Amino acid sequence: METVLTFMFLRLLVIGAIVLGVALLVTVIVLVARRSGRLDDARRAAAPLARTLGKRQDTWGTIGRGVARHLDGGSR
Repeated sequence: METVLTFMFLRLLVIGAIVLGVALLVTVIVLVARRSGRLDDARRAAAPLARTLGKRQDTWGTIGRGVARHLDGGSR
């Protein structure tokens, strides 16, 4: 029984480390883009795609509308 619990705990630690690593990587990418002034360029490039995606009537459309609203500076 201890072996199974140890395995499950280690698996949880590995998954947590991966999630934390991805979150850290995304944060670093956003900060570097913001400091170099390219974040605004990325927003301008993503806006047409988000608006086009927002015209759909499924889950992707809901996500696209939310992203387009955020990129346009609307309320959250």
